[in-house]
Amino acid sequence: MILFSLGISRMNRSFSPTCFCLARRMNLFAMLLVCLVLGQSGSALAAADDAEFPLYPVIEDNVRFWKDIYTKYSLNTAVIHDKNDLSIIYETVTVMDTQLPGAQKVNKMLLDSKKNHYAAILRKLSRSAPANAEERRVAALFQGKGKARKMAGAVDEIRVQTGQKERFREGVVRSGAYMAAIRKIFRSYNLPEDLAYLPHVESSFDTKAYSKLGASGIWQFTHSTGKQYLRIDAAVDERGDPLIAANAAAKYLKNSYNLLGNWPLALTSYNYGTGGMKRAKRDKGTYERIFKEYSEGHFKFASRNFYSEFLAALAAAKELENNPAIRLDQPQSTRSVTLKSKATAKEVARHFGVPTDTLKDLNPALRPAVFKGEKAIPRGYALNLPAAGKKKAAEPVIAANRAAEKKSDSGRTHTVKKGDTLSGLARKYRVSSNTIVAANELQGSVLRQGQTLRIPAVKPDSPGAMVIASQQPEAALLQKGAPQESSRFAVSKTTVRNGKHYGRIQVQPGETLKMLAAWAAISPATLQRLNDLPDSTVHPGRSLVMTFDKVSPREFQQKRLISHQKKEKEYFSSFSVVGLKKYTVAAEDTVWEICHKKFTIPIWLLQKYNASKDLTDLRSSMELVIPIVRAI
Repeated sequence: MILFSLGISRMNRSFSPTCFCLARRMNLFAMLLVCLVLGQSGSALAAADDAEFPLYPVIEDNVRFWKDIYTKYSLNTAVIHDKNDLSIIYETVTVMDTQLPGAQKVNKMLLDSKKNHYAAILRKLSRSAPANAEERRVAALFQGKGKARKMAGAVDEIRVQTGQKERFREGVVRSGAYMAAIRKIFRSYNLPEDLAYLPHVESSFDTKAYSKLGASGIWQFTHSTGKQYLRIDAAVDERGDPLIAANAAAKYLKNSYNLLGNWPLALTSYNYGTGGMKRAKRDKGTYERIFKEYSEGHFKFASRNFYSEFLAALAAAKELENNPAIRLDQPQSTRSVTLKSKATAKEVARHFGVPTDTLKDLNPALRPAVFKGEKAIPRGYALNLPAAGKKKAAEPVIAANRAAEKKSDSGRTHTVKKGDTLSGLARKYRVSSNTIVAANELQGSVLRQGQTLRIPAVKPDSPGAMVIASQQPEAALLQKGAPQESSRFAVSKTTVRNGKHYGRIQVQPGETLKMLAAWAAISPATLQRLNDLPDSTVHPGRSLVMTFDKVSPREFQQKRLISHQKKEKEYFSSFSVVGLKKYTVAAEDTVWEICHKKFTIPIWLLQKYNASKDLTDLRSSMELVIPIVRAI
């Protein structure tokens, strides 16, 4: 049986009579201090430093709403509310546990019926006076002049928000293992320490958090943004390490603050992007005006509410931290050992006498492939080990193992001379560029004169013997059943002018100017000047001119394809496509709205299943294939 309870209210925004009387005799600062001492309702929202994180009157209702979502409403409670005015709550509904079979379908039917019910009431009230108790109750939620117009506009603004009480509490417990260290990191960057509470909004401090849109870790860095600050490759994804990623978050937020000038804007940029907030600030000036008036691009409900959610999470988390009934997780005592040579997880575990599961827990940045034995822990990696354990250096045993491995697969060596390129050496020794990169743990394709490279002996019929690594079966890296295509990564219209090689490419979802420049071995500034771009922002579908003086178009395409394949492999390690459905594009649809709001899938995945469609030119009635994904 599905139960629901009524919980309609217009949230109170007034001071208590005590505070009102005091306000007549005292200045505003003194009034707020006295209200805080007397424990009035508004103080529950003021956990942050007002100088750094101001609680603007325009967002008080929103902060109060999100604090209730985090602390009052359970996971089986759905709050039906107005999207624009969060003080308007139509009803709270108790829904089925989503873990039960068929619960999602039943809940969706129930909530859709509730939304339709209130839409019908609002539509009627916009034309006529209320005729019964329920209609009078709904009408009373709208105050001031133009009530009929407000109710007519609210018909299409009904939204459902699920409570997060249990999940938020679990996040506060988990945060105890990291909070002190993260605060110290932000302090080292001369940033407000309360920024350490941001993961409560992003992930509830779940180190294994991985969204359908490809964001990972407690700080929820996407692959493209993460690559700007962190190491992300086949063996290591530093987004998964809360403390390493905290340094990246501090760098991002410090840069955003320097560009935007205050923390409400800088924090909102964590959701909307620094470039987007610079445009919003240029258009509207202040945070309050942006909150009330800005609606360009993807600045919708999530971006508008992000700062309010942060303030609410900050206040709620601090209250729970001070609750004696809650026992927070404690930091693990560890020591760090830097590997001077690569080693497998099995070798490290055996050498230090540490269970593999413990090694995995203490090193969340290491990819699953490392613990499956498919990849080695790279040289130079700072390995976390239990503080109490064998006090042994990593080098003697592990290095000997690696030396034996090198001897058995020594092949030959090559000393880099002037004019040598990675692709040229690959052709000379009949191996793939990737084989040389992996054997020498290179971080890119640029070689240094005098550098000694190891060229492994590779069997003629092995994948490493192929000159072009992308000739390996792409299906091995992609979700089974997904369309196989690489033409969208191709370089077109190649030409030579004044001795320089040029070509044209189309920007794909998830790509940045910095990524494209790195694959072409040129600077982002060069690429920006070449295409007369006003800033470093590039959007999917944009045509760019590339220069290929250091890397051939073929090698550029190879790097590009492999990068996308790795990202897709990472995604499909957490999600699988369980079905397909047809979707007809509506007149108001955008690619971003379809992917992020309607179906929660990354744009690149939609493009993959609609390879013949130009998603930069959506037209009404266009038919799209939507992959339905489910967490593995």
